[in-house]
Amino acid sequence: MLSANRFNPQLLRYFHAVAEHGSLSAASRQLNCVPSNVSARLRQLEDQLGSVLLERNGPQFRLTAAGERLLPHARQLDTLCTAAWQSVHLDTLQGRLRLGSMETTAAMRLPDVLARFHRHAPRVGVELETGTSSALIERVLGHELDAALVAGPLEHPRLVADEVWREELRLVLPPGTALPARGGEVSLIVFPEGCHYRARLFNWVQEAGLALRGLQSYASVEAILGCVAAGLGIGVLPASLLEGHPRGRQVDSHPLPVHLAVSPTVLIRRRVAEPHPALDAWIEVLFGGERAAA
Repeated sequence: MLSANRFNPQLLRYFHAVAEHGSLSAASRQLNCVPSNVSARLRQLEDQLGSVLLERNGPQFRLTAAGERLLPHARQLDTLCTAAWQSVHLDTLQGRLRLGSMETTAAMRLPDVLARFHRHAPRVGVELETGTSSALIERVLGHELDAALVAGPLEHPRLVADEVWREELRLVLPPGTALPARGGEVSLIVFPEGCHYRARLFNWVQEAGLALRGLQSYASVEAILGCVAAGLGIGVLPASLLEGHPRGRQVDSHPLPVHLAVSPTVLIRRRVAEPHPALDAWIEVLFGGERAAA
């Protein structure tokens, strides 16, 4: 056990997140990191304090007596850090921040991030536009958006692209439906032209030796899940969305080959741009935990 002056208070963020949300997966979503990073930081904190703070109960965690005593201090530190950050940035962080995002990312990944950013910068007006990766890239290049979350990997001489999350794409099928056999036909439910996930699904159809029977295009996650659940066709969506969306339980899913399944989500912004304190603050909040790895 270390002495108090060598204790790392940053580790309390991980403890606080698990204590509030009850699981590693939920805490990792809040902190924008993978569950293994949260678990490692918890072990490090317990080693530094010389006490067990959380006990596992299946996928959930419950506080030990030591954890119960520590939690109020972790909450106070979180409040103090927010107040300290705002005391420096509140006067400068105002105006408008124009962000773009894929529909799937906006639905499942962004609400917690937007809430944290609003607490840090309440005077900034955030405008969020959803669309396909291709359309969002053009809007960032055209100075219509300050930054966007799109499917990667991406290399462009005028853009900076940083990986934020790494998604696992899965085929989405009507309940009880088997994958069509090679040489068969398939109907697809997809996002509009320019969507990276749509392109991955078309590649799978070609590699699986299937013929396209029908195609329906929707710009809404709700519409795609609803149509697949109703038996209109097959789609492709991130596993994180299927796990967290209420309609995810109404469809079946099947893994894609690894070269089609792994899809990083990257934050893009212009390489040459005017100073934008609100965007800098957004990036700080977005990457406030640790950058996610596979």
